[in-house]
Amino acid sequence: MKNDAPNTTTPHLMTFKLSAMGCHIQISLNITKLHLQYSQATIDQQIALLTSDVQQRLTYWERIFSRFDETSELMRLNHHTDQWTEASAELFEVLQRAIHFVSKTEGLVTPTLLKSLWAAGYKQSFETLPKVSMPSAPVISSNATSSVTSNATPNLQDAPITNQASQHIVDIQLRTLAGGQHQIYLPAGIALDLNGYVKGWCAMQLAEQISQVHNWQLPCLVDMGGDMAIGVPKNQNVDKPITPIVWGVAIAKPCLIDGEQVQDEEDVAILTLSSGAVATSGQDYRRWWHEGRWQHHLIHPHYNRPVTSDVLTATVLATDTMTAEVYAKYCVLLGVKEAMTWLNKHHIAAILIDTDNKVMASPAIRLNLIQPNLVQPNLMAI
Repeated sequence: MKNDAPNTTTPHLMTFKLSAMGCHIQISLNITKLHLQYSQATIDQQIALLTSDVQQRLTYWERIFSRFDETSELMRLNHHTDQWTEASAELFEVLQRAIHFVSKTEGLVTPTLLKSLWAAGYKQSFETLPKVSMPSAPVISSNATSSVTSNATPNLQDAPITNQASQHIVDIQLRTLAGGQHQIYLPAGIALDLNGYVKGWCAMQLAEQISQVHNWQLPCLVDMGGDMAIGVPKNQNVDKPITPIVWGVAIAKPCLIDGEQVQDEEDVAILTLSSGAVATSGQDYRRWWHEGRWQHHLIHPHYNRPVTSDVLTATVLATDTMTAEVYAKYCVLLGVKEAMTWLNKHHIAAILIDTDNKVMASPAIRLNLIQPNLVQPNLMAI
């Protein structure tokens, strides 16, 4: 039975959660229009089918991209260098886009850093890595600059080393044969890690599938461990254009205690988005203890080690999630001064939080901010 006297002004949301690719996934659906057409039992049944379909897609993508499974397509490619190897359309597309971003980030964000991650101890799923230091642990507080760097070698980034993998990105070749088959040539000595790119790519794929391909074409927000994509249904009625759904996204205040993330109750900012994507990258969450120091997953290619940066986290808005993820990582690698200059030059919407917990917003993000008082007290003059 349909709902009696449905309220068309109050949005109806449904959320389901999954785990895949080493992250927690949350998909929120705006089902307001369904309540005008279907019973709750029918809606629940279809959402269950959708959830199953999403899980199958994630499992399929994991078999392609996982770097913790030696039988995945990515790891088979890493073990068969110096030869042409047949590739799926998915691997081909993600690697092609990853290579495209190397020049846009001056070589700082590159997919060729798997061996550096191994050297930092990231050889297994993040959930299994040691999170407790001995004898002491860094704590990020109001004067936290030293806590991020306290376990780093002094002047670590004063002496860059040659990164052959990064330099040889141009030697990776991709080709599509006349029959449509994709092939990749990976030079000897290079090993690929596509995890960051893949999360953004998957988020966007799911958002587009749910909002534009699924029979119900539901507005949605897909959150792949902090990489978020908004699904917007296609406007099929020119006379009655679809009213955009506005989503609220909170940016949590980062904090580190004994290597574990602890969220402050107060959010740093709240954003409103009706399309596109947002992603956050930083030094605060994926941290583990290895060889007497804290490590994290953002490798600086000039030094082959986790970056020592005064940007604790960066949140970037973009038209798609992979772009937002790459640019957020780029801001962390650049550091506060260079990142803010770059964001302003290219009119990119972003919020940076430095290691003193100071919040900085680029001018381009102002239209997406609500409750600006959350940002204003620590806002850097721009």
